[in-house]
Amino acid sequence: MYDIIIIGAGPAGLTAAIYARRAEKRVLVIEKDTFGGQITHSPKVENYPGFIEMTGNELADKLIEQVFAQGGKIELDT
Repeated sequence: MYDIIIIGAGPAGLTAAIYARRAEKRVLVIEKDTFGGQITHSPKVENYPGFIEMTGNELADKLIEQVFAQGGKIELDT
């Protein structure tokens, strides 16, 4: 049983999951395609808070890692 189900594992959905877990909510993120969303297609992300430069894949990996570290769950489904 989950308190919050988030549809989409792009940066917005993953960030929502992180904040919901910090609020001690049980969270499930459902993604139909690729974890990280459209940002994974970006070869260069600049001026993201806390980072000078990284690829979109690196950003997505960091967000996913943080969701898991907070105890969130992510599933591939439609």
